[in-house]
This record gives sequence, structure tokens and C-alpha cells, in this order.
Amino acid sequence: MDVWYAAYGSNLLEARFLAYLRGGAVPGSRRSQYGARDATDPAESRPYRLDRTMLFGFEAASWDGGGVCFVDPHRVVPGDTLGRAWLLTTEQLADVWAQENGGTVGPDIDLEMLVAEGSADLGEGWYRRLEYLGEFEGKPIATITCEVLPEPNAAGGPYLDVVGRGLMETWGLSPSEAAVYLASRTGNRGQVEPEDLERPLRS
Repeated sequence: MDVWYAAYGSNLLEARFLAYLRGGAVPGSRRSQYGARDATDPAESRPYRLDRTMLFGFEAASWDGGGVCFVDPHRVVPGDTLGRAWLLTTEQLADVWAQENGGTVGPDIDLEMLVAEGSADLGEGWYRRLEYLGEFEGKPIATITCEVLPEPNAAGGPYLDVVGRGLMETWGLSPSEAAVYLASRTGNRGQVEPEDLERPLRS
């Protein structure tokens, strides 16, 4: 069954997200992804606003110890977070979940139960929670986030480079608009400048 995956951080950028399906890495990240069992590209992608608040937290070794993005699963704020919906198979979503949490092959996802319950705790890891967001273009849409909110921690430049470019690619934002948006998120202190987003992606 097909399902929309709502991305909101580094997975906004196509080159970054496709690493979860095809394998490999993107500039700035120290970790290479395994790829999904089904490496087929997403059938579609669309700009999508999440009704959740985005923040930065934890210390990600693969991003030089800086914070990474999460959305607050317990606070509904209509249209607060700029995201991107990727149309995947349920198996692909499971494998994206696994790689977000340091694994390889994802668990079975029961979409009917997810819709009924509203969320599912699928195991261990920072991004252990699968959150149902409703329907989008006739199909269920879900995102991946934390179960317990982390302490805020600002992101580093390489991570913000990827997220900022994802915002520009998905939403057509200017470098200045992307930088302002990122600086407005809880836990971040605006460590990316518009001119950074106009240069080649940091390696």
C-alpha cells in the first residue's frame, strides 16, 4: 500500500532523501546510508505543511555533533512546519524509519492500526515514533519523529546547508527566506547565512 512520508528536515532535499532509498551519503554527513530493499524512486513529491512545531535537538555525530530536526508530536499548530511529502510504499517507509534510527531493515508497519491509534512506537532510537497526520491527496500521510522531546541544541552548518537547500528546492524560498525560517525554529541560533546557501553544498 502507498503512503505519503512527510519530511521536514534534511529529507526535504531530494539528493539527501534518495540516499535512504538508493544508499550512499550527501556532502556534510559523516554517515553513509544502506538504502531500502526497494530502491525505486518515490512515485511523487509535493510541498506539505505539517501541523506540528519543528525544533532542533540531540547531538548527531554524523553531523559534527550539532542538533537535528524533530517535530513535537504532542503539540498541534496548523501549518507551522514547511515539509515535503514523498509517496512511498509501506516497506520503503519502514526502511527509511530504520535508517533514521541507525538500522537497515524496517519493521512491518500496520497502516490500519496507525490510522486508528494515531501513532506507533516502532522500537529504539531518536526517531522511534511514527506519527499519523491524516490524509493527503486520498492517501494516509505520516512523519517520523521522537517519542520524548530532546533538549534544544543548535544545528551545525553542514546540516543547515542541507535543510536550507531542501526548503529552497521544495518551496521556492530565497536563501534569505530559508535562513530566516531556520533561525526561527526552537533550539537553533541561525548558524547559516543566506550567502552560505548560494555556494556549492559543503563537503
